[in-house]
Amino acid sequence: MYFCPCRFQPFHAPFIDRIARNFRLALFPLFMDILFMKRMKLFRTTMGAFLSILPIVLPAQEEGRIVFKDPKSEENRILGEDALHPRTHATGMGLMIGNDGFGISGFYHHAFSEVVAAFADISFSEACDVRQIDYYDYWTGEQYSPNKINRVFRVPLFIGVQYRLFKDDLADNFRPFLQAGAGPVLLYITPADMEFFTSLGHGYTDFTYGGYLGAGAYFGFDRASVFGLNLRYLIIPTPSGIQSVRQGELPNANGFFIGIQLGAAF
Repeated sequence: MYFCPCRFQPFHAPFIDRIARNFRLALFPLFMDILFMKRMKLFRTTMGAFLSILPIVLPAQEEGRIVFKDPKSEENRILGEDALHPRTHATGMGLMIGNDGFGISGFYHHAFSEVVAAFADISFSEACDVRQIDYYDYWTGEQYSPNKINRVFRVPLFIGVQYRLFKDDLADNFRPFLQAGAGPVLLYITPADMEFFTSLGHGYTDFTYGGYLGAGAYFGFDRASVFGLNLRYLIIPTPSGIQSVRQGELPNANGFFIGIQLGAAF
């Protein structure tokens, strides 16, 4: 579920219709700014938390070792040969931010070389129909979708290949890559007219298949840790009979996401 400003239709109680009509043109831009800021608050908070943990470092060479100097500290962090050595295995979790809302993921990577790696990736997110209309009541602070009848969650398990780009042309603290994967997808459908957690006990499952194409990059010289950003587009056809809105069946469970990955390598 996401907020779309072009579909904004505020709710008006009958006793304030006249006041709202007189001030609508003056107040509408202000309300749009306030609502947009409110919907983006979680996104800004999440991004700020991840970016705040990135150290401000100044790389330098010292006797064959890379030295990172933090301008806020007198101490130097020295990475030895072991920290710079590429790892074969990596595992971790990620946060996904997309046009259908937020999601979480987990991954495992196995490197065959410094260029080619295989991966397994599992994620959890909601799939929304493009015909879904979201309303926001700025008097009560509630958001609702009158034409939505089901929540459709997708849980894909993808196995694929990752290829590192420009290995010999870029420093090791910036490692861009391309990804492609495919595999089975579990769909879990719950009634939208029930409270979220209560509805989880009244859902049913269905299965389909899918895949995704993606690109991104890993950052940092320390190969014992994983920090990366990626873009991915999920391609997931849905079985017949699955509805998210009253207007008809859900045509697909496709989605575009920006992902943040954190993990450890060994």
